[in-house]
Amino acid sequence: MERRKQAILLALPASLALLFFFILPMVYILIRTLTENGTADFTEFFTDPFYLDILWTTIRVSLVSTAVSLLLGYPTAYYMARTTSRLKQAMVIVILFPFLVSAVVRSYGWMVILGTNGLLNQLLLGLGLISEPLKLLNTEAAVIIGMIHLLIPYMILSLVGVLQSIDPNVEYAAYSLGASPMTTFRKVVFPLSTPGIISGCVLVFTMSMTSYVTPKLLGGSKFRMMATMVVQEINVNFDWGAASAISYILLAVIQAVQVVVVLVTGRYMKRMGGGKNA
Repeated sequence: MERRKQAILLALPASLALLFFFILPMVYILIRTLTENGTADFTEFFTDPFYLDILWTTIRVSLVSTAVSLLLGYPTAYYMARTTSRLKQAMVIVILFPFLVSAVVRSYGWMVILGTNGLLNQLLLGLGLISEPLKLLNTEAAVIIGMIHLLIPYMILSLVGVLQSIDPNVEYAAYSLGASPMTTFRKVVFPLSTPGIISGCVLVFTMSMTSYVTPKLLGGSKFRMMATMVVQEINVNFDWGAASAISYILLAVIQAVQVVVVLVTGRYMKRMGGGKNA
């Protein structure tokens, strides 16, 4: 009972901050939107192909960014969790260094690299691989590249802690029983690292869905995602109702994806547990 009271007291400040600075403002905005416009803004969003295309673009970019971040981040995290060399410290510094630089600066860096006269086009032209500059900037690919560079540290850090907690002797035991490295990874390491994969993917996907700076700078004025549309509805169209509706739909999509991930992961873990018991 005493521990429960201590836990409640420790969680109380964060809970109050969440209530007053997030939940209550969101509820107020929703009530005001429904009072002034009813469900018209929500209906318009789901009946207008323009908004639906923006929603699909946002989901597609976020899914690709999350998948690539996982594919690139998992081997890096596994190496960091298993290595004992001094290179590990250097890798930690390299991974943490982007947190010291704002997303605006990093996005401008990619603008220098991917621009028409950027470093990449100049390199390809110099090697004779292309005859004219490629259109790399202001494209969906540029946004995805910027997203991955921005968010892959979160994926790696989410995975490293879980992979470090896996006892290497478990892998050695699998090897001694004749399991190949791929079988060991598929049946031992991967299932045990599932919590890190889930947390990393959810974090990267959520941040991709709500990103504004990177899509705005690398995608250009014609490339739109949900977050950029919210700002446009407020600052350009002066339509607070539409901005509110887009915000709530974005929040609902993120929550729906998280629920699906939790349910699918729960079934997967139960299946793995059943297989072990069998």
